[in-house]
Amino acid sequence: MTASFWFVILLLILSSSSLKALGENQVREMLNLERNLLKNFRDYAEKLEEKIHLINNYLEDYNDDIEDANEDPEKYLSNPLNSFRLIRHMHQDWVGWQVYMEDLVAPDAVEKVERLLPQIPQKEAFRKAARNVHSLTQFYDYEPADLVAKDERSSSLHLSPLDCYHLGLELYEEQDYLGAAKWLQVAAHNYTLSRHRDLFDPLGAPRWQVYRDLGRTLFKLNRQSAYDAYESALRLNSQNVHLMKEAGQLELFSLRDPMEPIMDLKPLPTVLEKYCRGDVPRHQGRLTCELNDWVHSFLAYAPIKFEELQQDPFIILYPGIIYKQEIRHVENAYERCPPNDRFELEQGITGCSISDGYSPVLKRIHGRILDMAGVEKAWETFYIVEYARVTPFVPFKLFRNSTKFPKLNLMNFADVEAKVIVFLKDVTLGGAFTMPKENILVQPKRGNVLITFENEEHSTTICPIIEGTGLVMIKFIMKTED
Repeated sequence: MTASFWFVILLLILSSSSLKALGENQVREMLNLERNLLKNFRDYAEKLEEKIHLINNYLEDYNDDIEDANEDPEKYLSNPLNSFRLIRHMHQDWVGWQVYMEDLVAPDAVEKVERLLPQIPQKEAFRKAARNVHSLTQFYDYEPADLVAKDERSSSLHLSPLDCYHLGLELYEEQDYLGAAKWLQVAAHNYTLSRHRDLFDPLGAPRWQVYRDLGRTLFKLNRQSAYDAYESALRLNSQNVHLMKEAGQLELFSLRDPMEPIMDLKPLPTVLEKYCRGDVPRHQGRLTCELNDWVHSFLAYAPIKFEELQQDPFIILYPGIIYKQEIRHVENAYERCPPNDRFELEQGITGCSISDGYSPVLKRIHGRILDMAGVEKAWETFYIVEYARVTPFVPFKLFRNSTKFPKLNLMNFADVEAKVIVFLKDVTLGGAFTMPKENILVQPKRGNVLITFENEEHSTTICPIIEGTGLVMIKFIMKTED
């Protein structure tokens, strides 16, 4: 089992959108394959333990005999029984032990791995997962060293030095030497900190090799520190003739043709990147509890609490307005969505169209939305959208450009007065809804409802998701003729 297999599994988990893009069936198949491989590996380990247990038992017997002989070798060997036992053991047992040592442990398990290996993620899946992680770290300004420093048991933002090493190699292959240098430096400098460091060598990444590949990368950037990396590699593997030759050739080349070092770029973050990172000017929204009788007078007896985020354009947030049992009902409806009602806006963004009259629960939610928005009529369909993207996207632009909604497409999207977003899932890492022009950033929280009376110039953008998937229910409110 290759190191890259374990790395792609970890990267796919960290970048959940890659999993989502594979499709639910493929995700299940891959996870089942991983479980199968782990079970097979466990069976192999048990067979190894049985073999080790047998060897240790015989070692104890042999050591007892040798300890007896050491007390008085001449006396011990003068006993013909002892002499015969020792000579017979050396003459016959060691030949048998050699055969036993050469004998494969759990050949069935080895054969099973060979059968399963063609099913593991291939190079392109690995490349995509690596690119996703690298782009996410750039977008959110995560430093590789910070990810390695995370607690690997409790943090979903942890990468091991081995992960960083393979990510660096992938970027090196793509000739992104600046990106590769960052990951390889972290891999080299944190190699001994991982509790799994003893596994890195048998998995194909000995420490000297990590420093050598770091040296190669730094040399591509014309940096003097490349020689320090090679020196570290040589200290760890001083007898490696090929390594000595490579280091010497690079040094001669740089002396003959010195070049200016290529230093790390310091790109200025875009406005969207700043907002998605949470760098938002503190918004002085006011949490109010009003007697909302915009539509029905009975609302005077049941005031609705809402937060006014913006007055122009009018943007309001209703916290906890959709109840848990209602959300469960919507989730069940989404899971049972007929194939004809399913849609895909883009890769990693799928959904289901559900009529207002699907059930009493959806009718009740529809009525509540009318009350919250202060209107008497809304579009007849709910759109449940599930998304997992490592790049930002504008959801309503996708709706506008899609040809999957004939009735909706007949309407001019300029006639959309408001958009209602019902959050059905918490998203804790990434995935925020943002409108940078209005200093608005809303993190999805289950049960909350966001209503935006926005135009195209103030369109909502969804930030890249780091962990999990987002699930929302969307309702369009059209302008009515006065």
